[in-house]
Amino acid sequence: MEKRIKGLFANIVRFTPSGVGLGIMAHSIAEQEWVQAILLSIVTAGSTIWVSFSGKFIEEAGKEAEARGGGLAKWMFAMGDLAIISLGAEAAKLWRQLASEFEDKYYERLIYLCRNYETQGLDKEQVLELQRVFVPLKVSQRSLIQISPDLLQKLPGKISTQQEIGQLLVEMGKKDSTFKRIAILGVPGAGKTTLLRYLTLVYSNRQQRKALHRDAPKFVPVLIYLRDVKDDILDNSKLKLLDLIDKWVRHLQIIKPLQPPPDWFAHRLENNQCLILLDGLDEIADEQERQLVSEWVDIQMYEYSQIPFILTSRPLGYKNAKLQQPVTVLEVQPFTLTQVKQFIHNWYVETEIRTQGNKDDLGVREEALKESNDLFERIRENPPLTAMAVNPLLLTMIATVHRRGSALPGKRIELYKEICQVLLEKRQRAKRLHSTLTASQKQTVLQKLALELMQRKRRDFELAQIDSLIQQKLRLVAVDTFSSQDFLMEIREVSGLLIAKEEGIYEFAHLSFQEYLASVEIRKLNLQQVLIQVLQDADQLSWWAETIRLYAAQGDTSDIIQAAMQASTVDALALAFDCLEEGESVDPIVRQELEDLLEQGLKDR
Repeated sequence: MEKRIKGLFANIVRFTPSGVGLGIMAHSIAEQEWVQAILLSIVTAGSTIWVSFSGKFIEEAGKEAEARGGGLAKWMFAMGDLAIISLGAEAAKLWRQLASEFEDKYYERLIYLCRNYETQGLDKEQVLELQRVFVPLKVSQRSLIQISPDLLQKLPGKISTQQEIGQLLVEMGKKDSTFKRIAILGVPGAGKTTLLRYLTLVYSNRQQRKALHRDAPKFVPVLIYLRDVKDDILDNSKLKLLDLIDKWVRHLQIIKPLQPPPDWFAHRLENNQCLILLDGLDEIADEQERQLVSEWVDIQMYEYSQIPFILTSRPLGYKNAKLQQPVTVLEVQPFTLTQVKQFIHNWYVETEIRTQGNKDDLGVREEALKESNDLFERIRENPPLTAMAVNPLLLTMIATVHRRGSALPGKRIELYKEICQVLLEKRQRAKRLHSTLTASQKQTVLQKLALELMQRKRRDFELAQIDSLIQQKLRLVAVDTFSSQDFLMEIREVSGLLIAKEEGIYEFAHLSFQEYLASVEIRKLNLQQVLIQVLQDADQLSWWAETIRLYAAQGDTSDIIQAAMQASTVDALALAFDCLEEGESVDPIVRQELEDLLEQGLKDR
């Protein structure tokens, strides 16, 4: 009897691995999980080999039982112990295979999200590859008070501390490095978001050593837009980074949502293998909410002290909500002329390739070289254009205007005006699409919407929230009935000035467009008092600063400068000098007062 039980138990041990493997493999095939099915077929094949060689295993179990004192019970316990060890190894191997499969799917999804160069609606019909257009940005270590919030910057000088992000990542990968936590600050359109998207793309393609630095460490990228998760953080200040990542990754994909294996991210966080990329602190418009989110980030940095964090923001948005953990503050440097030339060349090559039906031959590249050289020479010979071209967003706008054969504007405000004409009218005319509304009628509605969003301190909106506002404005400009839903659809699908952040939720393609259109509406309706009140409120100034600059560029800016001088804060005075530089005109007495104030300030230092 004892001998028969031993034989039955031995057969169970011998044939269970292959039976289980076949069962799971059949389930995987039924669910069309092809990678998993292939992997399990390999495991099952190995299990079949196990059947052939398991006699030795059973013999070993017998010897172990003898060592324990003999008998059926001790033999079965010895058999069980060894079987658990063997099956445990198989389970660990299978878990590693499933984890690897998730990593591939996760990286694939990140590639889908980050592979395109976001042109903020400027060239909607041409989808360019980010890796083929991107020009590496330079950053320099600066104190917060040294970082200018002004979009128009001078060509960078020779700063010995300038570095590319690849060099910083090498430092971030070292244990106890002072570069574990980085805040990258930059003016509107400086390329902060594009930089984080590029890092995510490179790591998802596993090309960090080829594209960033030969010694770049291996990281698992986690790219989170802070304005998208702020409600989760505000609802639960004790929310753990791991829980936020888990929720975030499960919402990355609607079709076949990603399901990370248990503890997949926990394991990588514990082993300092993640690169946490937090974009757009400044895009949380409410000052108090921004400070709360900043405090939450501080806590996560403390909890995961050896994990690298990179946070991006505009300078003024960061100043009143800065991180309290030890953070290296870096400033995105404007493009050099060499970088301007490289970007224009990359942009034109990719654009021509897409225009010619993805043909990449000598003819296409000759045409791209001719056009890019022409644009670069125009920029180099025109100082106002040069001042704009060192900003990646404005440079993309300039290239778009140039490619469409329009005259290149000499001022930033004229560039925004031209781009709106391109997006709202010229593109539609080129595609021979009929519209009930003219370009000026569309812009009138968008100006009202932009100002409303600025006053609500919001970027995104749902149709229900602004339906009556748009409908009211449409009745004033449109002869025929035109619904707000139709309007949003046309602006999104044809012009690209509005985008769908997700289904039913819209926003301007770039915050700069919202700020520009709001400034035009304020100038048109003579609502200067709105901006003067903002200058007296330090908490609101960071949200409105760019709108104030753009407003100043459209006419007399004397009242704004006087209000800024009366506010007497450092940020307000800095803004006054920006308005003096960009303003169309200013009263000579006001100009002299501001210059005297600057001179007195220099004497007092």
